[in-house]
Amino acid sequence: MTRHLQSLRGLTIAFLALFLLVTTAAGLGTFFATLSMINALVDERVEAESHAIAPTGADFDQTEWQERISQMAQERETADLGMLLTDARGHPIAGNVRFSRPLPLGFSSLDRRDRIEGLSAGRVLVRDLGRGVRLAVFAETEPIDDYFAVRQRIYIAGFGAIICVVLAGLLMFRRLIGERIEQTRRTAESIVEGDLSRRVPLLGDGGEFDRQAAAFNHMLDRMNMLMAEIRNVSNDISHELRTPLAKLRNELALIEYKDEAAPVRESLQRTTAQADELLAMFSAMLRIADLESGSRRAGFQPLDVDLIAQDMVEMARPLADERQQPIILQPSGRGQMTGDRQLLSQMLLNLIENAIRHTPEGTRITIAVMRRVDAITLTVTDNGPGIAPAQRPLVMRRFGRLDKSRSRGGHGLGLPLADAIARLHHGSLMLEDAAPGLRIVLTLPF
Repeated sequence: MTRHLQSLRGLTIAFLALFLLVTTAAGLGTFFATLSMINALVDERVEAESHAIAPTGADFDQTEWQERISQMAQERETADLGMLLTDARGHPIAGNVRFSRPLPLGFSSLDRRDRIEGLSAGRVLVRDLGRGVRLAVFAETEPIDDYFAVRQRIYIAGFGAIICVVLAGLLMFRRLIGERIEQTRRTAESIVEGDLSRRVPLLGDGGEFDRQAAAFNHMLDRMNMLMAEIRNVSNDISHELRTPLAKLRNELALIEYKDEAAPVRESLQRTTAQADELLAMFSAMLRIADLESGSRRAGFQPLDVDLIAQDMVEMARPLADERQQPIILQPSGRGQMTGDRQLLSQMLLNLIENAIRHTPEGTRITIAVMRRVDAITLTVTDNGPGIAPAQRPLVMRRFGRLDKSRSRGGHGLGLPLADAIARLHHGSLMLEDAAPGLRIVLTLPF
């Protein structure tokens, strides 16, 4: 219950339900309190009129009762009063009304079922005057016919208007809050997708929402500056080291072919290969930084993932054949989407080559393209040793490598680069257990 109340929708529904409950209770309470007060006032009047006609302890004969009731009707305004005097057998002695049913002693209510002309609701007091003689005096509780129904409509209209006004205000307030939250959410999603320049828009009114948005934007500016400084350091190091390293590699290559280098030619070749690895690592780091900036989205074009998968499988098949690893392609036939063909090709080829290099000979590798409702899922599955769940976050980090992979070359940037390409396409890359083996699941929205 508490979890549902933490959402804006849940809070709105809870507040609305509470407001309706309280308003309904207040309306019913006011209605019945008013009705009770009217009945109490009418009861007081009926009792006073009854005692005026027949004071307590009075003992009159039938003629005197008739004269007294007639005189009461002449001296006072009794148009809304009814009086009836009956004997011990219930026969009328005097009065201006007749009842269709026996009335109990004391106060009771009258309504249309009593079939009294001109009466829709009223209160009656029946007293025993002695020797079986009873006096009934009643008065209307409604100044006009069907006033009870009119009063109901008045309360419904009044409290209904209050509910409508509060409901409209609540919906407007929820819409305002929802729009501001949505703006913040869209900004956060854009930041996650690589658009670090996105900010929450300001209304310029200086209100609480504007101050909150300004503080949020200031935080983003500060984070962007810090990230830029870290990224610049990494990029500067890559740029600054790549040039002298390339020169060193070229010098080694030139020395390798000199006659006097014959005794150490193998060492020079190994050193040149290591320099190539370092150059590839720096290039991958710069590539990831370029992808995380999001600038490559401007070049997105329609493409077919099935065709890309087919081309990359054919490119990797000779390497797989050397290791007797069959590659199976399962196209979807509907792999159209918008993206960067070069990046997706590079990513898929890297994933296939990783599966080939990091699994034993004879391992079966399956590449499948599946079209979902709103995305294309590309999977690379092998039945090799796989990666333990606890170690999967490690291989997704830059330079993250398993101990058993350190002797096979590489620099631990393949999966981070693939993940950066997936995020550039607003997608995701997940590692799953293929039981046995590893399944890499790439989800790419249309």
